[in-house]
Amino acid sequence: MSSPAVQITPQPQPDGGVPHPSGTSPPILDIVRCSRCQQSLSLASQSNSGAVQFGMNSYYCNRCASKVGFVQ
Repeated sequence: MSSPAVQITPQPQPDGGVPHPSGTSPPILDIVRCSRCQQSLSLASQSNSGAVQFGMNSYYCNRCASKVGFVQ
């Protein structure tokens, strides 16, 4: 028999936000996958992300982009 799943929902703060342990707002991270090798890539900063966009919501990692000819 399996036990029922338990979900924990953070209580909203008076200002309408969700509490964060450090007291500051959490960083926003966009995680995408390389379309060729499926490696997870972060788009936190576009210049150092390691992701090459080749279409709308389509990305290659730097290694795959160089293999297919997007990066020299």
